[in-house]
Amino acid sequence: MNRRPKYSIVTICKGRLHHLVRSLPAMLRQPFAEVVVVDYACPDGTADYVAANFPAARVVRVTDAASFNASHARNLGAGAALGDVFVFVDADVVLADSFIAAVELGLGPNQYAKFAEPTIPRDNSVQGTCVIHRRHFELIGGYDEVLTNYGGEDLELYERLAIAKIGRLTIDQREVVEVIDHGRAERTRFFEIAPEPGFLIGKVYRVAMAMMIRLGDSFVVDRELRAGVYKEVTRLVGNMINRGEGNLRLEITFPDAASHGLHQRWRFTRSIVICVDPRGDVAEG
Repeated sequence: MNRRPKYSIVTICKGRLHHLVRSLPAMLRQPFAEVVVVDYACPDGTADYVAANFPAARVVRVTDAASFNASHARNLGAGAALGDVFVFVDADVVLADSFIAAVELGLGPNQYAKFAEPTIPRDNSVQGTCVIHRRHFELIGGYDEVLTNYGGEDLELYERLAIAKIGRLTIDQREVVEVIDHGRAERTRFFEIAPEPGFLIGKVYRVAMAMMIRLGDSFVVDRELRAGVYKEVTRLVGNMINRGEGNLRLEITFPDAASHGLHQRWRFTRSIVICVDPRGDVAEG
């Protein structure tokens, strides 16, 4: 490709080469776009296969990662991308040939695009597929790499985009030809925590991050602080499940960089409290 592409389609793969073989040709047919494939230490040899059989795609290789961090993989793909607009597509999603044309027609300068949430929750969905201007992606700091377990990293990104007041364009479902059917075991085999506790951990963590972002006047919370919160949430959720405890209470105290006292030596902190009731609902305090 001689000219810099407007769109960069980023797809990630770890144990999904059999899906990518079916979905990658449709990505490569999209106009005004390059395709970046992130081989996240895939045991199927994705990078070599793509280089040999789909040379138009560019490959990013991660060679040493036993588990799967989808956020890290997507951020690596974005870091290698040349386009001004990122299109994140899972390896099991086969795009319609008109996908980019539809996005080009509808996407505004202060919007990102995704598919509507399904009215009936389903395992195989397109909720991880989204289109984001590079400047918005960089503004909010990309995907949160602290979210290392299955599910939720896409929702967390959308929540930060909403906090940043980035509008949303809903993509017509007809712009996907197929979501390749597969089971939960296949989707989660490279994650360290099972989906059920993983989803709850992610939900509590996302609530905490949204509150901290709103109170801290920044879209990017310090990574060490985020990692500490995620570790504590993981511990508390584990206790709640393993010991049959009836609720979860998490209190977080963090520096308040937005407030200033009458004297420069004054320092402020803020505290938030998050509770989960026995049904798994999350409440903010």
